[in-house]
Amino acid sequence: MNVLHLLSWFPTPDDPTLGNFCVRMIDALPEDCHSIILSVCDGKDMTKSFEVKEIPGAHHTHVQIYIRPPKINAIRKLKMLRMYQYGLRYIKKHFFNPNLIHLHVTYPLGQVALLWKKLFGYKYVLTEHWTIYQPQNKDVLVGKLKKKIVKIANNAELIMPVSLDLQRCMEGHGVNNRFKVIFNLVNTDIFKLGAPHSSNKKRMLHISTLRDEAKNFSGILRVIERLRQHRDDFELHVIHDYDAPEFQTFVKEHHMEGCVIFHGKKTSAEVAEAYQQADFFVLFSNFENLPCVIVEAFASGVPVLSTSVGGIAEIVSPERGILIPQGDEEALLQSMNQLLDHSSEYDRQAIRDYAIKTFAAQNIGQQIFEAYKEVVIP
Repeated sequence: MNVLHLLSWFPTPDDPTLGNFCVRMIDALPEDCHSIILSVCDGKDMTKSFEVKEIPGAHHTHVQIYIRPPKINAIRKLKMLRMYQYGLRYIKKHFFNPNLIHLHVTYPLGQVALLWKKLFGYKYVLTEHWTIYQPQNKDVLVGKLKKKIVKIANNAELIMPVSLDLQRCMEGHGVNNRFKVIFNLVNTDIFKLGAPHSSNKKRMLHISTLRDEAKNFSGILRVIERLRQHRDDFELHVIHDYDAPEFQTFVKEHHMEGCVIFHGKKTSAEVAEAYQQADFFVLFSNFENLPCVIVEAFASGVPVLSTSVGGIAEIVSPERGILIPQGDEEALLQSMNQLLDHSSEYDRQAIRDYAIKTFAAQNIGQQIFEAYKEVVIP
């Protein structure tokens, strides 16, 4: 099976974590599935009109085309489309003629997948992670954008959302197609059980972008401020992709430096170690689909405290954590207190066993490959 992958979100030097979960899905595919990622992005200080680089990945090759960006945005969009056309010819010449296109996230690269279907007859499947379909974003997914996205999704041979909730949200926007839910994955060789920490303080862990409209980290901090008025036997450790000066200022102004520790970006190995040292993981999001951080916590045997939004309720059960209503700071406070006192009572091996069965990379990769075969060899 030869598959060409189009990623609407993909890692770049300026944003190395964007869409990294899409790349992990690709690298989880079986060895007899040959994968090429094609992407076009702006280059820096370029003298040539464009440049092609072949970047080897774990189980894929990334054909990256850098362009000298035109100053006029409309011309830039046209040039990028032409470069995707060039990239397809390049892949056919140097690698293979793809059996299938795998589109990761509908827009904007779904426009390329749809064009190739019309021009060349290429079938495409779609993996969707996007929260734009969620009710909280009803004012965003409207007008021409909605028409484009629904058309792209309805022309896919198969849609693989990462949760049943996401499937229902897509259907609510007029996507009428064949669905197969395939969860996000985790590398259970990296994220695994570890020795408990030796600190006399319980450790809560939060990992996110800290973009407050989605993650509601400000709500977590407000609750932490209330919690420390009653107890001082805990720390909140925060790993985050982007700078968070406003939150760091809040922590400093409220004299919370001793219980809220910001770590910034960490490597996968460092993140895995942070899970191993955590007593529980906390997420207070306003909206989600199926967060990779919860999947990673489970693989590490860590119970989760989370709002019941998106597909989270599909995987968090009483045996693996606590669900609370979105935005309910009182419930967050009570549940933090409960887990600080009782997190050690969870069966961490059972939590990990569930993650291995449900989210292990090899299993998810095989599910995707079986979906490919249903499309290519019906």
